[in-house]
Amino acid sequence: MVPPSLTIDDLGVVWTTVRHRLEQSGIDNRGRIRIGPVSPEARRVLAALLGGPVRATINLAVLEAALVELGVGADLPEALSALGHPVSLEPAARRAARAEQRDARRAARESVAAEWPEPWAGEWIDGVIRSGVLSGLDADAAAGIVRTVRRLVDRIAADADAGRTSSRVDLAAAVAGSSHALDAGSRLEAATTRALAMRSMGEGSAEAWERAGVHTDLVSAPALTWALPVVAASGLHALVAAAAGAEVPVHLSRLALAAHPVVVPAGTDVLVVENPRLVEAAAQRRTAGAVVALNGNPSAAVRLLLEQLLAAGAELRYHGDFDAPGLAICARMQRIGLTPWRMGADDYRSAVEAAAADGVDLPVEDRPVPPTPWDPPLRDELASRGLIVHEERLIDTLLA
Repeated sequence: MVPPSLTIDDLGVVWTTVRHRLEQSGIDNRGRIRIGPVSPEARRVLAALLGGPVRATINLAVLEAALVELGVGADLPEALSALGHPVSLEPAARRAARAEQRDARRAARESVAAEWPEPWAGEWIDGVIRSGVLSGLDADAAAGIVRTVRRLVDRIAADADAGRTSSRVDLAAAVAGSSHALDAGSRLEAATTRALAMRSMGEGSAEAWERAGVHTDLVSAPALTWALPVVAASGLHALVAAAAGAEVPVHLSRLALAAHPVVVPAGTDVLVVENPRLVEAAAQRRTAGAVVALNGNPSAAVRLLLEQLLAAGAELRYHGDFDAPGLAICARMQRIGLTPWRMGADDYRSAVEAAAADGVDLPVEDRPVPPTPWDPPLRDELASRGLIVHEERLIDTLLA
């Protein structure tokens, strides 16, 4: 039961001061607090409560004992709640979380210092921490991540020294205990990717695994193709020829391409496009020329197929979307040996004008336009007009 005298407005500043102290220093903290100026009436109530004159500071232990004796609450926080000034636990929770994060970071760095001889190890763990990989983990879990990455890196290096390629799924099961431990987006995958990238002095990306001799899997994200003139000596000749005869595109997995590299006659012209719809249209129209689709950023299977076609002496022409990502992909394709085709400023201008003549409102490009080294005016043209032309609008032109 709360005596009415303790609920007068003039005492509100005192209870608020006490509440702030407990929120800032912890609900078990006592000691003394400075209460500041209070009204004569509030001072009389406090004096009666504490059994003596009220000075500039109050002993919280004495205040707690007095409130408990009156039956206001079982302890100081409970009494404050009864007085209408409940103590929030959120500040304490935030302090505990910050302390846990400090402990986690310290444990991770200590684990690196003890087990990682690489000169880049300190930079690696700093990057892992900054990226939030250890966020929400306690010290044991954070150190566990570091130790598991260490074992993964050592296992990958041992497999590479032995000339073995590794499956990331098998690696996850063998080293981390779960086949999903290295799934994309997991903490362990992010930390290990960063370590492999720094070990090979490359960028933190899926390519880091491939450079380390580890594949995610060999059958997902295959290359979509139409009418590739694969030579009879290639193990995939019968499959590709049968698909062309049946007038359907064929998917070639990385597993198939690694086991049976594609070889075509030197000088074979192959149209490489960004979007699968063009391969579909080529099959529907029974287009004589070979077509390969990247399906956006090329997968490992697509990259392998392009490498094999280039090694065979094929002439690879590339076309993609006229938008910021499409131009970036085109630049990457040019760097590996493909020739941008109908991807110039004049082609873009004609496509925009054709859309306008058809009464079509094109999407707007609001992303920064990357460089177009094969035709520098294209970048300026697209940035100036700010309109996107997707490749599918140009099917008739590209497959003619």
